[in-house]
Amino acid sequence: MISIKKKANIFLIFAILFFVFFYGYYIFQNKGTIKIEDDKNISLPKKSPDSSLGTTKFTDVEYKISSQNKHEYVTKGKEAFITKNKPNLIQLNIVNSFTTLKDGSVLNIKSDKAIYNKKTNNIKYYQNVLMTNKDRIITSDVANFFSNKNLIKLERVKYKDEKNLIKGDIVKFNTKTNNLEIHMKNEKDKVYGQRQANRN
Repeated sequence: MISIKKKANIFLIFAILFFVFFYGYYIFQNKGTIKIEDDKNISLPKKSPDSSLGTTKFTDVEYKISSQNKHEYVTKGKEAFITKNKPNLIQLNIVNSFTTLKDGSVLNIKSDKAIYNKKTNNIKYYQNVLMTNKDRIITSDVANFFSNKNLIKLERVKYKDEKNLIKGDIVKFNTKTNNLEIHMKNEKDKVYGQRQANRN
């Protein structure tokens, strides 16, 4: 028969073993928890989508295109982005291009965005495109400047001057000859025009 003293000793041994096991388990779990919390609190520098794609950003840029007759076409951008996989294509934001025509007047093209091709010197303007020269104002969805042809082609346009308001699909403007043409994509369609009221 087990005495009361032996029973107490056995109980004490079991209590000590339980305490050691519980304490060790708790410390192990708590250590892991602390480690997780520490990991959460670490502030690691995050790569922006641009940097992960190898994009370089520039501000207040200017590009000059000169023709054989020394005619200069200048394009400025508030921001410019160049990617490693397409180094010849430059994305421009808040864009303004201008050139002096043969009659001495200045032609301006503005848009929210543009893509400049360094290899061909061609420029595609889009989002809120506005072309102005003297009293002529042309708004467009998209415009393309073809450097080798000295040609600006605008699509889905509204043309306005002191006397006329014209809507058309395509406007072609030659920066060398100052010749301007308004067309419809479908030859059967007619260009819509309206004579402005005389303000005098």
